[in-house]
Amino acid sequence: MGVYYKDEPIRELHTALAAMGFQLVYPKDSGDLLKLIEHNARICGVVFDWDDYSLELCSEINDLNEYLPLYAFINTHSTFDVSLHEMRMVLYFFEYGLNAAEDIAQRIQQYTNEYRDTITPPLTKALFTYVKEGKYTFCTPGHMAGTAFQKSPVGCLFYDFFGANTLKADISISVTELGSLLDHTGPHLEAEEYIARTFNAEQSYLVTNG
Repeated sequence: MGVYYKDEPIRELHTALAAMGFQLVYPKDSGDLLKLIEHNARICGVVFDWDDYSLELCSEINDLNEYLPLYAFINTHSTFDVSLHEMRMVLYFFEYGLNAAEDIAQRIQQYTNEYRDTITPPLTKALFTYVKEGKYTFCTPGHMAGTAFQKSPVGCLFYDFFGANTLKADISISVTELGSLLDHTGPHLEAEEYIARTFNAEQSYLVTNG
């Protein structure tokens, strides 16, 4: 049995986050949590009690995913001993309090969006944005974001198998929103720089096949 001043704010937060589409799970202990993070890449944040777990848990989570947002709940008597290095973790503090769940949930949504933005490579991010904007293009390929496939029964089977986003993302390199492969500009350039940093190379280049 817990204590009301901690349990009730967490219950309210659970309700607020669930209403926003988050799925919340409750591991049995820190070991169970670490295994869950290790084997489930869809986890987008961890909420925990600072007095019970503090920095040791943060460090262990950070070893698994250095970008994963951590949300520590504190009270007026909580103690802090956080070094500059440890503050580089994606660590946020909230105070236990009633009727604060909606605001905290909004901030968690914001930090979750920032997390997804951080881990998404630049060209992938630009492609996702292009698809979400639902733009209509008259360049190749000729299936027009998949609409042409829906003109025949077998085309509909093909469309349903691969899904709308796959076909909307099947676009020409001439789409200006993704920059230029010839001039090495925009998201194409950002992607080449990202790849070079990832593999510790002086330069990298994106090329097309076909």
